[in-house]
Amino acid sequence: MIKTGVATRATGVLSVSAIALILTDTSAFAQSRMLEEVVITAQKREQNLQDVGVAVTAFTGSQMDALGYTSSTDIVNMTPGMQLVSPNGGSSNFFTIRGVTQNDFTDHQESPVATYIDDAYVSQMSAGNFLLFDMDRVEVLRGPQGTLFGRNATGGLVHFITKKPSQEFDAYAKAAYGSYNEKNLEGAVGGALSDQVAVRVSGAYNRHDGVIENRIGRDINNGDNYAGRLQALIEPTDNFSALLSLRGAESDTRAGAYQHRSSFVNAQGLGEFVPDDVDYYGTCAGCDLFGYKDTDGDPHAGDYDFVGSNEIKTWGATANLEWNRDNLTVTSITDYFELEKDYIEDSDASPAAFLQFYLKSDIQQFSQELRALYTGDDYRVVGGLYYLEIDGDYVNGIEIPVDGITLDNPYALDTRSWSLFTQAEYDIGSDFTIIGGFRWTEDKKTIDYVSNLLSYPDNAQLLELTRFNTAVSGLAKVDKGNWSGKIELDWRPRDGMLVYASWNRGIKGGGLNAPLDISGLLDPITGELQAGRMAFDDEVIDAYELGMKTELANGLVRLNSALFYYDYNDYQAFNFQGLTTFIVNTDAEIYGLDLELIASPMAGLDVMLGASIIHARAFDVPLPSGPADRDIALSPDVNLNGMVRYSWPAFGGTMALQGDFKYLSDHHFSISNAPVTRQDSYLVANARVSYTTADERWEFAGYVKNLTDKEYDVIGFDVSSSGLTERFPGDPIWWGASVAFRL
Repeated sequence: MIKTGVATRATGVLSVSAIALILTDTSAFAQSRMLEEVVITAQKREQNLQDVGVAVTAFTGSQMDALGYTSSTDIVNMTPGMQLVSPNGGSSNFFTIRGVTQNDFTDHQESPVATYIDDAYVSQMSAGNFLLFDMDRVEVLRGPQGTLFGRNATGGLVHFITKKPSQEFDAYAKAAYGSYNEKNLEGAVGGALSDQVAVRVSGAYNRHDGVIENRIGRDINNGDNYAGRLQALIEPTDNFSALLSLRGAESDTRAGAYQHRSSFVNAQGLGEFVPDDVDYYGTCAGCDLFGYKDTDGDPHAGDYDFVGSNEIKTWGATANLEWNRDNLTVTSITDYFELEKDYIEDSDASPAAFLQFYLKSDIQQFSQELRALYTGDDYRVVGGLYYLEIDGDYVNGIEIPVDGITLDNPYALDTRSWSLFTQAEYDIGSDFTIIGGFRWTEDKKTIDYVSNLLSYPDNAQLLELTRFNTAVSGLAKVDKGNWSGKIELDWRPRDGMLVYASWNRGIKGGGLNAPLDISGLLDPITGELQAGRMAFDDEVIDAYELGMKTELANGLVRLNSALFYYDYNDYQAFNFQGLTTFIVNTDAEIYGLDLELIASPMAGLDVMLGASIIHARAFDVPLPSGPADRDIALSPDVNLNGMVRYSWPAFGGTMALQGDFKYLSDHHFSISNAPVTRQDSYLVANARVSYTTADERWEFAGYVKNLTDKEYDVIGFDVSSSGLTERFPGDPIWWGASVAFRL
């Protein structure tokens, strides 16, 4: 049957005298929210987090509540080695893990870090940022996941698991108010309709005023989002269950407010900022081509002659059917998903009517997975097949009001993918387990791409610049397929300790570019169309990992660590120069260390620490001055996170005080490592105080995000050939208060 929730198990004791003297109050384990033991399904069966030989960070629903998470993207704050990629003024979102990233801003590209909601793959980055409500848990798997999960992912995956219907009635409601007139509402109710049927309805709403002050118009980057979910769990017999769910969401915001920075192209063909005291363009000191300069130094204010917008509508339906008989479990997961998007921005981020970039998407996605799990006395075998199709109609383009023209690129991209997979585990005695897995995948992608030059604003046809129709089948292009696999050895030297060594061969399917500027398709000498540049090959990663998971002091300390080395062939690097946007293949190397520590050293005290130290380098990256080695984009050498939470009895209930932080060392937003795309190191801290009644039905909380009002950027694009650079800032200091009630 379909099961969810938290499980507990006995843990062993390691007598370390220094720790034992400190960690003596075992009641802290029962009170700790952070040390909850979580059942995860990283290997398509229920296991305790500490028993899985994969680097996994998992949060239960109650842990995310305690951390104050309200958005899917909040999980990066306490996940080692994880970062958020937010192109298109934050309207689209990818995750990056251990330096494996994709920062192309065209909507059709899939991420090397796959996102799933209740086992359903989310292919579109426009659907990556959603309201986080009524959750059972979230699992973040680091490293290639090419064997058991439907869509091959070289970087890892994020799996959001919602709370499921049950026979027991329960309900909750939560309301919050904060900075920028923010209003948050969420709630759920569920229970039995009969002995065989249970349902659950949940929803959320968020709105706030614009975070970016527009000194000459309406403020930008506001919030206006809502989402809902309806689920039914049908259990007509003891060995069959059907979980049916319907979900939908809508967002309508003023978006795309970059911070304007004047810049120029240096001798190496890369962008540099124009110094404040230099009249580079002959307009004024520090100004751009049109004589504009943002002088106040406030990243959350600007002069935008055009207010952009972002409208996204999504809905989906999933059917999860499960049969159980003796030691055999058969699962079928059918999912259908639709997304519509209409986005436009003031790309020049100035009062000049110069440049406006836009995107449109209309996609339909269908997937079907059928798998079987057999459990023997000392072995487990899982296998199955997976099918995915994505039909998308897209448009990207640029409006240039100052010249009265529009560059409009409509294209249709169809994806068909199928795969066969299996994984087997065999216990060698009580201490060792050997694991092997294999998946064969075939991808076929077909594009019909047109580039048009139109008049502005009536869109009359001036010229069809090019039309291109092609298909790329598989990544090897000969056998139309590719394979991924894994070999792993687990060793349990004692209760509460796991040591594992693994090799994973991960792949991410090749694809097709839909360039904004077709000049990149033309031969620089002959001017002829270079059709080969439309396609890029699959990337293949050989990942080697040595990890340890251990529990100390009667389970009051959990310490997990992993050493990893990635050998990348044909790494898919997004190369953005001028207005030319391409993914190109190049080799790369990544290696590093992950650490996670969770401890409850005394009653009521929780401590979480995470660290990721990585080296991520791409080789022979094509640059205007010639091929060169470069740091991979969005891969800081040091990524740290931490939290301290203390709770104590007060006023007949429980008070809790909490602080957390995220630190990133300096890094670049582009593979070119252009000076204008460098982000200095920064630390963002948050604080929260809460009161929970004795019956745990009521919770009152207050919080401050970005406590020190740290200024930093989350993405940047080098458009120096147009005289500027686009930088998108992180949120400023943000306070709020909430109240929650649970039945």
